[in-house]
Amino acid sequence: MRRTFLVLVFVVTLASCGGNADEAAPESAATVEDQATTTTAPTTTAPEPSSTEAPAAPAPPTEGATEAWVSMWQGAELLVVDPDAAQAAILDVATESVLAQLDTIYNPAVDSDAVSTPRTFENNPTITPEGDSTVVIDDCIFESPRIGNATIWYSGTAEVVDGQWRIVALDLRSEIGCVPAGIAEEAIAGYETYWDARVDFWQPADPNNPLVEQTMTGIHLDLISGLLEDHEANGLELRGRAETRPEIVEVRSATEVAILDCAIQDPDRGLYDATGSRLADIPPVRDGQTDLTSAVMILEDGAWKVSDVQGQADVSCDAAPTAQGLPVV
Repeated sequence: MRRTFLVLVFVVTLASCGGNADEAAPESAATVEDQATTTTAPTTTAPEPSSTEAPAAPAPPTEGATEAWVSMWQGAELLVVDPDAAQAAILDVATESVLAQLDTIYNPAVDSDAVSTPRTFENNPTITPEGDSTVVIDDCIFESPRIGNATIWYSGTAEVVDGQWRIVALDLRSEIGCVPAGIAEEAIAGYETYWDARVDFWQPADPNNPLVEQTMTGIHLDLISGLLEDHEANGLELRGRAETRPEIVEVRSATEVAILDCAIQDPDRGLYDATGSRLADIPPVRDGQTDLTSAVMILEDGAWKVSDVQGQADVSCDAAPTAQGLPVV
């Protein structure tokens, strides 16, 4: 099933006004008498001239631009298997120049399986209005099959032509990959939640803490569960929460990403016994020490969980964002 995420931004301005009505002073008997005997000519107000200008036509909804964009990529999926149907579908929502670009990329006149393989596309478009009848579309697309990162970033321009949205320009922004904004936000949040949870289930060590299974899966869950059982039996606890600075460096699928983190280590990090004495198992943290951590995040049961962690202690590294991080679209 194709998943399409639409990001719309609405700006609403509210204005309110109010006032307090003054109470009228009671009228005197003389005033009432005067009103009874005095005839006042009615006041007439000339009607305001009616405007002859027609109301401005409402701007077309941007949902139509998104529908045109997705329909274009549905047509692109047919370029190899049914070129005539692909051409008809694309030209229904896009210009001939856009069709030519897609045909060159996804159905080139080259006898090679690598470049002439049917593709499928999963769109994640975001819309930026540039006027009443023009929008820019950025889309971090999941393309399959694909070597390396599963995603590719395209940008396009859609305009209203004869009352309908049409894609009039197409630009390949990044072939090395990208991250849909929704996935980036949720995966990074899951990574941060994991490090917060470690403080909870390791001080003291508690393998039955529900956060253990809520934040981890796979081989990492097995590893940490075993350590917690051992530390609980020996009355040990692991202290310290590093200042994490993560970024996504690889998108393997819509449910799996890789994170790289140049973290500033907590000076209190270490393994402590029941008396609070620090053990020599973990070397003391050097002042200003940075540790480089790579983590694989898996979307499982609606939550992003850590499935693998590898690290290097006390190494030189740069804080995110770096050139290794993928653009968030």
